Formats: sequence, structure tokens, C-alpha cells
Amino acid sequence: MAKARPAQVICALCGRQVSHFSRHHLVPKSEGGTETVALCSACHATLHKFFTNRTLARQKCTIEALQQDPDIQRYLAWVRKQPDRRIRVKRKRDRA
Repeated sequence: MAKARPAQVICALCGRQVSHFSRHHLVPKSEGGTETVALCSACHATLHKFFTNRTLARQKCTIEALQQDPDIQRYLAWVRKQPDRRIRVKRKRDRA
């Protein structure tokens, strides 16, 4: 029997209570990671917009390290003011 998803969770990155979320591997599966955290869809997409899997695995593999990044800090200041709704995140070509 499949586990039921909770109606809402707290995003580990932005701290918002959200209904649309996914599991983010702190170290990407492609780099051997298994530990996951719940992130809102917008935060999850934003991380993969800004960082390659290699950077996530080697430099940004904790919530604290992600929150200290200047680009993510600017994003967090904005997203924390947004209501619980789907937020479209455009991908950018150059990632760190």
C-alpha cells in the first residue's frame, strides 16, 4: 500500500507551509546520495536552476550551505513573501 502524502508540509529551504512539494536529494542520486528533504516545488526547481548536480554534491549538500549562497538568499527573501501556489521557475543555461 502506498504512503499517503500529507496535505501540507514545511519546505526545508524556505520554511513556507506548502501543498506542492517534492523530495530533494541533498547529494544527488547520480552522485551517490540517499538522504532527502521535503522542498516546495519552487525551491526544488530553483536549486537545479542555479547548481549542477556536481556542485550540489560537493559544495551545497546541506540546507545551511544552500541558505548561505547569495543567489539563494535573494531568492528566499522573495519566495517567503509568496502564497502557497505553483511558481514557475525558468531554467538558466549557465549553472555553477
